[in-house]
Amino acid sequence: MEQTIGSINKGLIYQLSRYNKSEYLESTIRSSDNLGFLTIQARFNNNNIYCYSITIYMLCENGSEKDLILEKENMVKEVKSFIKCDENENLLHNHHKHNEKDEIKPHNHFEDVEPIKIAIIGSGIGGSSCSYYINEEFLADKIHKPIEITVFEKEKIGGRTRNIDIQGKYTELGGSVVHPLNENIIKLIKKVGLKIKKSDEVDNNNLVIWNGKEFVFSQHPYKIINQLKMLYNYNLSPIKFKNARDDVINKFLKGYNNSEPFKTVEEFYKNLGILEVIKATAKEHLCDKLGISTEFVEDILSAGMRVNYNQDYDNLSAFAAFIGLAGTDDGLFSVEGGNYQVSEALLKNSNAKVLSTHEVIEIEKVKKNKKQITYKVTSKDLSKNDELSTDEFDVVVISTPIEFSKIKFTGLPVTHDTLPKKDYKKVHVHLIGADSINGEYFGYPKDHPIDCILTAFNKTLPFFSLCENSRGKLDDGRQVFKIFAPNKLESKLIDKFFVKPELLHYHVWSAYPVLSPTQNFPPIIIDDGLFYNNAFEHSVSTIETTTISSKNTARLISNYLNNNQ
Repeated sequence: MEQTIGSINKGLIYQLSRYNKSEYLESTIRSSDNLGFLTIQARFNNNNIYCYSITIYMLCENGSEKDLILEKENMVKEVKSFIKCDENENLLHNHHKHNEKDEIKPHNHFEDVEPIKIAIIGSGIGGSSCSYYINEEFLADKIHKPIEITVFEKEKIGGRTRNIDIQGKYTELGGSVVHPLNENIIKLIKKVGLKIKKSDEVDNNNLVIWNGKEFVFSQHPYKIINQLKMLYNYNLSPIKFKNARDDVINKFLKGYNNSEPFKTVEEFYKNLGILEVIKATAKEHLCDKLGISTEFVEDILSAGMRVNYNQDYDNLSAFAAFIGLAGTDDGLFSVEGGNYQVSEALLKNSNAKVLSTHEVIEIEKVKKNKKQITYKVTSKDLSKNDELSTDEFDVVVISTPIEFSKIKFTGLPVTHDTLPKKDYKKVHVHLIGADSINGEYFGYPKDHPIDCILTAFNKTLPFFSLCENSRGKLDDGRQVFKIFAPNKLESKLIDKFFVKPELLHYHVWSAYPVLSPTQNFPPIIIDDGLFYNNAFEHSVSTIETTTISSKNTARLISNYLNNNQ
């Protein structure tokens, strides 16, 4: 910490104290209403937030409270100018030195401000974006304290956005694409300075849908031809579906304009008028209520549901189906170098301290007095023989599926067993190097190449999707393919699917919750200062909807701390 003492007109004396040092980018002045105290928060080029605290020590004989009020704006200008110039290491010691001739002897009453300590459990898109939004909310809501964010991560930063290296090029294993309507994640990517590229994974020119016996659809290069084929084969069902999907998506997009945070997941959907879509299966809503033909849903729409969620329409919620099918549109993109970089950049941007290989095993509520509570977080370091450590926090955010955690809740109104849970869908990912897909095995003409096979509704099929991967070709000229399957595929079956195949990598994900209609969501607010960021995932699981939940959690935390202050 560095300090300086200075004076301005009317003999007003102040001491300025600053924590840390960084190159100046921009500053925001925030003045309190209390006489004799001002706070300045400055944001620097690495987007850390530093507190500049000004304490008024005395007024000279010519001063008065009236003069103090009049000089507050001058002081703001004075110190703002000071911060802008603060680029040299010793500037605080050389700027506005007190003039000994003034015969003013200020008394130092300044004390270090204790930061607000926030713990986030999980460093995926949820945890990292929550860290970023908390940082942003603290600036916006004028909380006159520094914040300290600690992130606990037992595996890798990025969560389910993860890739592997194959011959020096990355290949996505988890969340692969971003939709052009994904407002939050697009803004975040731009703010942290990452580059995007068009996704090739959904732009396959030779895409077909297979039902296990025959192809029910083959993609034509001209979009209008595909639309006419749909209308010819399925009458008005494609139009009915598009109108229904657009209606739900447009209602959902209104949620971006909410000025107040929602306290429960049900509240969010009820306010948007789509709660009934959450609580019905795709079969009940699309076929039974809207009259869309079962044939169209099973042949065409099921392909989008199975490739996105690896789940079938007779059990998948209608809302999850609509969101998943919106993800099959044109214009999808991904982050150059891997989507996991978004989490890394957001954590760095919010100056979060990341405790990697730390698994949280207990959260204990501690009452300091009638008004103040804290939470003891105990974690074990998996890299140091499960060495235990405990720290206290003002706020805790659980941003990992509670289903996979072993957190013990002590002194809290819930237990691990009483929180509503979902089963998670296991998806077996196979990365294959091969010359091509063996079209003859699937009954496709030999002279017609295939680069992507999606599957219609058929629970006996051995895979959900089999497509060229955006990784590109290997050094020997073979293409990389990605298969999503309900189980690990036998090598003899892979040999039938491809020409000259080689298994490059195999990975099992607990990729998504089983997104059946939900009647009972877990709480977002578990306790006054304890929040569950993954409650939203019980209704839908995408990168974008995760950021919506994170932004809402950050606002709830901001309101909670403001009310407590």
